[in-house]
Amino acid sequence: MSINDKNLISLLKKFPDQNPNPVIRISKNGILEYFNNPSKDIIKYYGLSLNNKINDHILHHLNQAILSTEHTFELKVNSASFQFKAIYIKELKSVNIYGTDITAKKVIDKFPDSNPNPVIRIDSNGILRYFNSASTYIIEKLKLKLDAIMPTHIVEKISNDKSKFELPIGIRVYLFHVIKVHEFNFFIMYGTDITDTKDKEKILQKLSKYFSPQVYNSIFSGALDVTINTSRKDLTVFFSDIKSFTTITEKLEPEVLTNLITNYLTAMTEIAIEYGGTVDKYIGDAIMIFFGDPNSNGKKNDAVACVSMALKMRRSLKSLRKSWESMGLTESLDVRMGIHTDFCTVGNFGSIDRLDYTVLGNGVNLASRLESSANSNEILISENTYNLVKNDIKCNYYETIQVKGKAHPVRAFQVVKKIEEQKRNQKIKASKEGFSLSIDQNKIKNIDEIVSVLENSIEKLIN
Repeated sequence: MSINDKNLISLLKKFPDQNPNPVIRISKNGILEYFNNPSKDIIKYYGLSLNNKINDHILHHLNQAILSTEHTFELKVNSASFQFKAIYIKELKSVNIYGTDITAKKVIDKFPDSNPNPVIRIDSNGILRYFNSASTYIIEKLKLKLDAIMPTHIVEKISNDKSKFELPIGIRVYLFHVIKVHEFNFFIMYGTDITDTKDKEKILQKLSKYFSPQVYNSIFSGALDVTINTSRKDLTVFFSDIKSFTTITEKLEPEVLTNLITNYLTAMTEIAIEYGGTVDKYIGDAIMIFFGDPNSNGKKNDAVACVSMALKMRRSLKSLRKSWESMGLTESLDVRMGIHTDFCTVGNFGSIDRLDYTVLGNGVNLASRLESSANSNEILISENTYNLVKNDIKCNYYETIQVKGKAHPVRAFQVVKKIEEQKRNQKIKASKEGFSLSIDQNKIKNIDEIVSVLENSIEKLIN
């Protein structure tokens, strides 16, 4: 034997002492020659001792290693599990057995079997390595089997560090939580069947179309009971309708009429929601909206928000008119609006089987009367509302209106425009290459005309 061979044998005998994992050496004849410190529990569990014969169970694995040079097996030691790799070393005429504690991995491999929810394990290459019985539906619908590559869209979500995502599979919808087990370099997908929840969400989304957002949110947050219940509140009520709409409908096909009124009501409703109004109902082309319930920003702020909403609605009619014209309608889109602030009875009215969240009272009647008294594209407000908004909204006295149920005529005011917070004596100048703008605010009498000129100019530039 050469000096190099002796050095190699000496090194092979020495290095296991520094190994943090179990290392055991057994001679070709089955005699325990060596074990390092991490192996003590294993040696004790199997009743082994140095320079003595090993038991038949371990001897079997020893012989397998001698026959094939290398052999892998598992052993149970108390509550722990070890995986051993036995390597026959000819130079030593013995078998070195290297152990690894795989208890944690065994637990991870085993526990999902009893999980009532889907558990899927995928390795770092996107290959399916395990699924429990609760995952059978998912595996079948994805047409997968063990050791197959997962669908690209799932692998991408995992690769992009998506720790949580929803996935429709077949007729079901699953919510997956993904955990990466760095120690073993694989991913575990924990699934929850949320099909019923998603179905309920779809139903609620459909139901929400029948409620104002404020009422809908109040019902499902528990703030509003679904019972017959009313209260007296100071509200600002808004009415609007399209002038001569009955005449217009007689000239239109049902499909065209439906598109026209849908576009109009959608645009008006979006503005109402933007300003915090509660859309009470649609009566054909008419709209009823109120401010102050179920949410309120204070009597004055509610009134200002309502009138500001009406002004924006009036401005939006310009683009809607163009839409009507493009559909071949020759009649102009002219809208009348009325607003009144007063105490009203608001809440759930109806029978024990069907409820309607609405407003009743003289305040509602007066708002409707103001709307019917208005001219085309005019906003009329009552004196009650005027007193609340006069510092924010420019209004002109209109006339007195006799209302049924009121002993005295009601003073009405015509809404003109919002009063700017800045002083009106300022001049605005702006310019860029190929563009200049100059506005003298003292000379402007109608802001809507200025807006119209600017919109027309922009449209010509774009087109």
